[in-house]
Amino acid sequence: FALPPTIFAKTAEALKSTLVSKTGWTRLVIEKPFGSDSESSKVLSDALIKQGWDESQIYRIDHYLGKEMVQNILALRFGNRQFEPSWNNQHIANVEILFKEPFGTQGRGDYFEQYGIIRDVVQNHLLQVLTLVAIEKPESMD
Repeated sequence: FALPPTIFAKTAEALKSTLVSKTGWTRLVIEKPFGSDSESSKVLSDALIKQGWDESQIYRIDHYLGKEMVQNILALRFGNRQFEPSWNNQHIANVEILFKEPFGTQGRGDYFEQYGIIRDVVQNHLLQVLTLVAIEKPESMD
């Protein structure tokens, strides 16, 4: 389930005080938006550290990178002998990234009002896909 960003800090505090394992390794996973700007992001990070969370326990994620097709871009590019030799600036003139979802903004109007659809979709999802499409081959896939 998803929580609104406005209650991340309170929820993290409640989790820290009631559910943290004494013997295991506890992780706190927070999906973006992690604040609405650099300042609010720092305020939230500072609050989590003050609550006793260690930075190594905090995972800031974007669900879009977890989508199967997005995860398969690197395998398609660098694990496919037919694509790899020609997927470079010598053979590709332009790149178009289309963003189509089978649903609209129903139920997400308040979120987009506060954080903006450009910030959510363009600055995050589409630039992440562009990065995966355009990067040079990593030295290691680990």
